Amino acid sequence: MDSTKPEDWTIASYVPSHAYEPRTRAALAGLGYRIVPASTMGRFDDDSWKPDLRIVDERHFDKLPAENYLPRTPIIVLTATGRKTWRDPRVVGQVRRPASLTAIYPLIQTALEDHPRGNARTMTQIPARCTRVDRRWMGAIVSLSAGGCLFKTRSEMQPGLELNMLFPLPRDRMVYTRARVLRRVGGSIGMQFSDPPEASRQAIGDFVAERLAAASL
Repeated sequence: MDSTKPEDWTIASYVPSHAYEPRTRAALAGLGYRIVPASTMGRFDDDSWKPDLRIVDERHFDKLPAENYLPRTPIIVLTATGRKTWRDPRVVGQVRRPASLTAIYPLIQTALEDHPRGNARTMTQIPARCTRVDRRWMGAIVSLSAGGCLFKTRSEMQPGLELNMLFPLPRDRMVYTRARVLRRVGGSIGMQFSDPPEASRQAIGDFVAERLAAASL
């Protein structure tokens, strides 16, 4: 099913809007996933329709349709702690509520895509600087995710090179992280972030979610 596009997937949401962080649902819509509140389809346990994925609160898990047929619909559970053990084979993972895009996106990808990605990404144009000892590379980030970016620069950068990366985000947020050069992708350099500080990780996650949410409007 490599040809299946995100907009072909229907996700049934059995949770209220406040079970997601602000912009999470809109960001998923911006990525092409069709989020359908289960309440619009009738009873909570209605088995007359079969979405591609279900998202449900742990407190209401037992109300889901039993599904005594194959293939069974995968389920993501929102919990208070994210530490509960689930024996139901339909459960592909759990996320602490309110669910962030960063936390729930990789589970959705694992459940639905043949070649899942670990992080949602957005196209952008952000000036950035990379440094290593006495060397400096100037360029722009043209694609950004919590896990890495595409860095467009005229300079050569060898795969495996580890360096420091600095770039600004809205609301006067400055991101600093270690990064590793992976490979050239077209006219850009694929970079993987190496354990960025929590403030930088949060800033990137917020920025990506905001951009994707705006794309859904």
